[in-house]
Amino acid sequence: MRALRVSAEAALAQAQTEIDKLTIFASVDGRLEQFVLQEGDLVNPVLRPAGVLVPGGAGRNRFEAGFPQVTAQVIKKGGVAEIMCISKPFTVVPMVIVEVQDVIAAGQVRQTDRLGDAQRQGPPGTITAYLEPLYAGQADDIPPGSRCLVNAYTDNHHRLEHDDALTFGQRIFLHVVDTVGVVHAAGLRIRSLILPLQTLVFTGH
Repeated sequence: MRALRVSAEAALAQAQTEIDKLTIFASVDGRLEQFVLQEGDLVNPVLRPAGVLVPGGAGRNRFEAGFPQVTAQVIKKGGVAEIMCISKPFTVVPMVIVEVQDVIAAGQVRQTDRLGDAQRQGPPGTITAYLEPLYAGQADDIPPGSRCLVNAYTDNHHRLEHDDALTFGQRIFLHVVDTVGVVHAAGLRIRSLILPLQTLVFTGH
């Protein structure tokens, strides 16, 4: 009887090992979205994944924005910005820049059968910045993946008030920069009012 028990336990362990080979565990907690796996389907992460694992909290209260390369010297960590998302109409949310990617996603070299040519390059990449709400809770109801418009601003008021070394021309330039920021802020608010009406009335969506 003891031999039969040992043999059964070995068979059970072998069966459990085979089951473990067919089981995949994710390294993060999350939920499966668009899970359309049916009996007989071939599951392959390259050809056809069974579904998409969305990590818990992914994309919540954190936004990614791209700015032209000409802004590389002014888009800095700690800067202020505003966003307007289509999924939350009529609302402008103040943001703060929490991180700026220190590389530009353009011009990477990929191994091919052709020599690279400096004149054959794609469009210039953008400065990637990551933003979070300035005040807690303001972006909780914006679904991850929403399409948004972002304005980032510079503030030269303190410099104009306390920097006596500024020349007259520099002061005029900084005033113009701040004025342009005010115009862009007004434009963002106008678009937050027009975009929902344009989407619902004129396109019929």
